[in-house]
This record gives sequence, structure tokens and C-alpha cells, in this order.
Amino acid sequence: MNSLSKNILKGIAVGLFASWIKSIAEPPLQKIGEKLFPPSDDELRLKGADVTGHPENMPPAILAGKMYRTVTGNEISAGKRIKAMPYIHYTLGAAIGVVYLDMVNKYPNLKIEQGFTAGTVVWALTHGSAVPALQLQGKVSQMPKLWWVWEFGSHLVFGVAMEQGRKMINRMF
Repeated sequence: MNSLSKNILKGIAVGLFASWIKSIAEPPLQKIGEKLFPPSDDELRLKGADVTGHPENMPPAILAGKMYRTVTGNEISAGKRIKAMPYIHYTLGAAIGVVYLDMVNKYPNLKIEQGFTAGTVVWALTHGSAVPALQLQGKVSQMPKLWWVWEFGSHLVFGVAMEQGRKMINRMF
């Protein structure tokens, strides 16, 4: 196997691992956010604000609905949008893992702060900008305080998991 193929496979593995860890971290981080900043019912109904109680309003579910409508001209049920979420979540995570592994292996200074910077950059490029611009979530300035705890916090977890996964897989292969 050539080094490019090997690095792509390693990046996919790193991204999938980090996405899995992020998905585990989100619900407890949301509980912490709700304790620190009790949300109103209206805040929890905002697009992208409530990962545990309103998964049908999460960006991957909304994206699945938009994609389905574009391709078929029909609506898709909330249940099917929710079922599509992991496919979107893990595909994006794998792509991010490939880019991250390639960049950090080429430019070691990018791995600063054990992945916290990577998590911050990933959040900024997704939920901090592109996701609201695509109307898959509310504007960052309108999101409830609890959202910052679980959404931003889970991206920090993602970045750390990605860096630790990168170190581990590079030692193994």
C-alpha cells in the first residue's frame, strides 16, 4: 500500500474515532449546560440547540431533509432524518480526520495544545460559520448558553480525540 492510501485510511480511522467520542460526550455535556444555564422551551426548539430532546432539529437531520427534498421533491419523515444523522456525522468526521492527519503529519507545529486548537478550528468552520450560513442551525449569536457548553465543548473533545487517535495510529502503523 502506498503512503497516500495508508494516510487516507489512517485519517478516516482517526476521524471516525473522534466522531464516536464526540457523540458520546454530547449528551452529558448538554446536561451540564442545562444545569449551568437552564434553557427555555423556545431555546430548546431552536435549530441545532437540543441534541438529546430534539434530534430532528439537529443540523445533520435538517441536511438530510434538504438533500432528500432536492433529490426526490418529497419530504422525509423526522424519524428517517434522525436515522440519517450518523451517516452524515461520521462521513464529515472521517473527511476532517483525513485532512487533519495529512496536515499535522506534514506540519507538526499544527498539533498545538494536544487537539484543543483543532477542535476549535473545526467548530469555527462548521457550527461557527458554515452550518448557520447553510441555515442548518440558528445564528451563533442566537444560540442558548447551554449550546456553547455541549456543542463547543464536544468539538474540543473531538479535537483532542483526533490528536490522540493520530498519535496512536501513527505508532501502530
